[in-house]
Amino acid sequence: MRVRAFWRWIAAAMVVSLGSATSFAQAPAPGATAPPQAALEAAARYSADHGGEALLVLHDGRVIVERYDRAGGPDRPHWLASGSKSFVGLAAVAAAQEGRLRLDDPASEVLEEWRNDPNKARITYRQLLTMTSGLQPGERGGALRAPAWTAMAAAPLIAPPGSRFLYGPFHLNVFALALERKLRPETFEAYLQRRVLDPLGVRVEWRIRCADGHPQVASGAFMTARDWAKVGELVRRRGEWNGRRLFEPRWIDELFRGTDANPAYGLTWWLKRPVAPALVRSVPLLRRLWGPVANAPDLPADLVAAAGAGGQRLYVVPSRRLVVVRFGDLRGEGRGFRDVEFLRLLLGPPTAHP
Repeated sequence: MRVRAFWRWIAAAMVVSLGSATSFAQAPAPGATAPPQAALEAAARYSADHGGEALLVLHDGRVIVERYDRAGGPDRPHWLASGSKSFVGLAAVAAAQEGRLRLDDPASEVLEEWRNDPNKARITYRQLLTMTSGLQPGERGGALRAPAWTAMAAAPLIAPPGSRFLYGPFHLNVFALALERKLRPETFEAYLQRRVLDPLGVRVEWRIRCADGHPQVASGAFMTARDWAKVGELVRRRGEWNGRRLFEPRWIDELFRGTDANPAYGLTWWLKRPVAPALVRSVPLLRRLWGPVANAPDLPADLVAAAGAGGQRLYVVPSRRLVVVRFGDLRGEGRGFRDVEFLRLLLGPPTAHP
């Protein structure tokens, strides 16, 4: 009992009050007002009551909520699970902006092992990034036992390229393999850190790796809430950071182009785009988690998110000038956390935010 009491005391000691004045060194901008205090408190309670370990809300680049519960803490890197995928999209558009690849070119230009397969030879970089490549997607929840990148590239096709949204880790790890071959001798991991993360002053830890030692880019990243929020701020500002333009706006916008196979998923980011009921029923993640958000008429149309198991979330809402990081324990979704309920509490009635 003493041990349990000690850990309860530790969790309570890590709670930081609402309304922190911490700044991410961005100049305030005019625009939508911050959510009212009552909405912030309601959203924070909901998160904590449903397995939340961290909640960080930024408005105009300033922290207006910073709260930690259970094992959470400001300096504790947290597993992002499938939220890791968002880094792959950023690395992809960085390389495209630099002219290192064209998103609609076939990946077989560097994946020589695909050239003799007429179907795989047609798979584009974009199709890998949007999970519409047709590859066997891999086992959902298999982050700890991912095969080598080349083994994932050897997976069979189970659908024609571009025809179906098949959620799983193989597409993005194969994209990382292709991009790394483009970048030689620089690795994917080093390129992402140098090109995207170093300018923000943040780091990602790839604690989960594939059988060949490469990072498991679909779900292997760990990062603090404060660092992930800076990534969200970069996205919200369409590629600008502290007066320096890291991305041309059109390349950030490219992240948020859905597909016919799934309008609510872009280049590794979930989108607020209406989805047909038949598609919601056929895609487990849409049915259980994102479908209610995608089809909610009262939520902002420009809402985008990186999302991982256990309720790991990075929400970006440019029209409200908001970035939100939410971390949960691995049972968060089992505790009933639902994006649509949390977001409605946080954002409030749409009439309150013209």
